[in-house]
Amino acid sequence: MGAKGSKEGAGLTDEERRRDMLACFEKFARAGGFREKVKHLTTQEIASLDPKTYVLVDVRPDELRKVSHIPGSITQAEFEQERDGNAGAYSGKTVITSCTIGYKSGLFAKELAAKCPSLEVRNHVGSIMDWCHEGKDLVDEEGKKTKKVHGFGKDFVRYFPHNKGLEFVLDCPTWPTWPDSFDSKSSRSFESND
Repeated sequence: MGAKGSKEGAGLTDEERRRDMLACFEKFARAGGFREKVKHLTTQEIASLDPKTYVLVDVRPDELRKVSHIPGSITQAEFEQERDGNAGAYSGKTVITSCTIGYKSGLFAKELAAKCPSLEVRNHVGSIMDWCHEGKDLVDEEGKKTKKVHGFGKDFVRYFPHNKGLEFVLDCPTWPTWPDSFDSKSSRSFESND
């Protein structure tokens, strides 16, 4: 099912949506215990890197990646298969984990950093949501540019930009497991203190 926009958060500017998204990410990072244990990169910081110096690992389910993903990203399964088959596969590269907002990728980054201390691991703040806020390209499973993005669920669509021509896909056979301290239903519960 596709949707252009959402009633949730109606009337918010994209700047307000981004502020709320970053506040939600911070809440997830604290709930997931990875805020202080993992280093993080923004979309702008990733875009400034030479693509040869990092690997971007998208930990979202295949159903979401098929709709769209960040160009050049690989799946978690591809990363693990390559790493398991070749211990030095990512030596000298920064491993950047990404997902929808940065929660599941943060958990994976925390686990990976603990298991493989020789790897330089970073988590993508805001992940594909922030990528969209920055107006960066997305590609579909065939590598063609697309404006479709999986919103992960109605509760998350409000954090994506709504003025960049994105088309939100909302069907998902595998719904999220929320941290115990997070109420996914509370609208605008992440007010910043600016």
